[in-house]
Amino acid sequence: MPAYPESVSADTAVIRPEDAVLIAGVNWLGDSIMSMPAIQAFRQAHPQTKLVMLVKPKLAALWTLQGAIDETWSLPDSLNGMIRTARRAAARRFRAAYILPHSFRSALVPFLARIPKRVGMPGHARDWMLTRVVQPPSIPGQKHQCHEYMALLGMSEPPAPTPRLTLAKALRDQTQSRMGTAAVPWAALLPGSAFGLAKCWPAEHFIALGKMLKSALNCGIVLLGSASERDLCELVAQGIGPGTVNFAGQTSLPELAAILARCAVVVANDSGGMHLAAAVGTPVLAIFGITDPQKTGPLGVRTRVLQDSSRRSRDIERTSEEAALSLRRIRPEQVLEAARILLKDSKLKLIGDN
Repeated sequence: MPAYPESVSADTAVIRPEDAVLIAGVNWLGDSIMSMPAIQAFRQAHPQTKLVMLVKPKLAALWTLQGAIDETWSLPDSLNGMIRTARRAAARRFRAAYILPHSFRSALVPFLARIPKRVGMPGHARDWMLTRVVQPPSIPGQKHQCHEYMALLGMSEPPAPTPRLTLAKALRDQTQSRMGTAAVPWAALLPGSAFGLAKCWPAEHFIALGKMLKSALNCGIVLLGSASERDLCELVAQGIGPGTVNFAGQTSLPELAAILARCAVVVANDSGGMHLAAAVGTPVLAIFGITDPQKTGPLGVRTRVLQDSSRRSRDIERTSEEAALSLRRIRPEQVLEAARILLKDSKLKLIGDN
């Protein structure tokens, strides 16, 4: 793609196999997962190049599960921390930096480090710090956000690969011990969302569905989420009753990924946990309000989106009444039926299926 605007300096640095590349990662769990197909494709195209991920501390552990990345650096929030990181990057002599977020701040470290090739999308008065500004793609069939990252990294050939996370045996064994060694299936419910109520299916619907799944799958139910969602998860767990555990706020990101991988099915709102579950290969039922699943839906073949709205938009209020009503219209019985369809070709059968 051509540079934009014309005042941006020429992008002349060529990546050699022995070079190191810095990738400034995005700041949210879901966006991080959606950026992984592009990074995996870049790794495949440049197998000898060292890839270093620069992310906020809260996401550093996630990237230790991504086999395409060689090193992960945590970026401190303070200005002094950013300056120290820029000096570290300058000493490493990176050949190129790809800046995935659109923010001014995310471009600052590569600029201060004087990395020769600095590529990012336009935005937030930071174009002058980049050597190449890539416009978001407007290609039919490439609406999903993952294609934006594919274009940014020069990996725009469809289709994008599915995100892949690698879970170490020790992590899996630890999770197995925590959830019990009995060979019973688990279903995971993620009733929260960092965005807020406009993306949250009602708690009473999660309670009703949990009871249905427990009966239909003869399974245990595990509630998962962040520390701020613990009370919500406890409300749902108490409503479902015995055979339900609440691990919200009690897991690291790798532990959360391992628990999701242990489950037979995951039911989640449009959230980072939804994307994480899809990335570990677990069947995912994603419940959407009025956000656009073609743009930010879960990636993978073992996913299904449930939505009852003719509107598709990313620009919604956190307390949107329209979104709340559209979510409420999705009934627990519909989600249970979707689970039957999603699990049809798996070894696990819901009670009552032929």
